Amino acid sequence: MPLLPDGREVDSASEDWRAFTEAREVLSWPLEKRRAFLEGVEQKRGKAGSDYLRETMTRVHAKARAQ
Repeated sequence: MPLLPDGREVDSASEDWRAFTEAREVLSWPLEKRRAFLEGVEQKRGKAGSDYLRETMTRVHAKARAQ
C-alpha cells in the first residue's frame, strides 16, 4: 500500500490517495494552468472541493520543501 507524505499508509483506491496524486500533478503545472484548473474544480466540485484540493496541495508542497 502506498504512503502519503504524512506517513499514513493508504489504499491506492482511497480518496486520500486520489487527492494526493491529483495535488502532486497539479503542482507540477505552470501557475496560470493551476489557477485555471482550480477555478474549474470550484465550478464542478464546489468551494469545499476546491478548498480540499488547495489544502492538499499546500501539504504536498510543504512536505517537498522540507525534504
